[in-house]
Amino acid sequence: MFEMEKTLIVVYKDEMLVNQLKKLVETKDDNDNGEVVGTTDNSINIVAWNEKVWLENKKAGNIKSKVLFLGSIKGTDKLIPVIDVKYDKHGVKYGWAGNQAIVYANPKEITNREKYVEFINDLSNLPVPDIVKNPKDSKLKKVAENLPKFNVAETIRQRVKQEKVKVPEFLQKAKKAVKKEVEVVGEAGSKAVNAAEDLFRDKNIVMKQQLFYGVVNLYNNDLEQFMNL
Repeated sequence: MFEMEKTLIVVYKDEMLVNQLKKLVETKDDNDNGEVVGTTDNSINIVAWNEKVWLENKKAGNIKSKVLFLGSIKGTDKLIPVIDVKYDKHGVKYGWAGNQAIVYANPKEITNREKYVEFINDLSNLPVPDIVKNPKDSKLKKVAENLPKFNVAETIRQRVKQEKVKVPEFLQKAKKAVKKEVEVVGEAGSKAVNAAEDLFRDKNIVMKQQLFYGVVNLYNNDLEQFMNL
């Protein structure tokens, strides 16, 4: 006999982020042999509230379900200090205190381009939208097309054309190409380096990527435990 669905109120600012979580929760991905993937299929009903709706209901005091905050929501600065942290990597943390859980991120903890590349490599292995993994992919493709025709650049161009190309691989090869062929690359090589810097320096993009990374890891590893507390 199936248990009734448990309600999870998800408070968000980024609608794409809550849609990602809903997709994961609503996908029937448990194995035929009974192994649970993420959360048990059909066990959670997500109710999505934006920040305004959350604050109105909080004021009314009629919240009885478990609550998950995605990112910086008004009032969560009082929750974060008391949560039991369950995950902490790449500037991404999540955890809970009682019936309230939160996924939050600090892009300043990714302090250099090498750490950013390491983070993106991990993100690239997760089922998140390509627009999140490669937010400036079109710009990088244009840079690749303008690189001079030497062997490393040709490799970059070919990999960029592949559907499964990873931005970090492109950035690393572009960077090496610039170092090895600095006299030949000239202005085009500088553009490749600048493209890498743009990705790392845009903290809004980094935070969005971090929150998607946190949401998928929460679903895969700990959401089931939180819901069953």
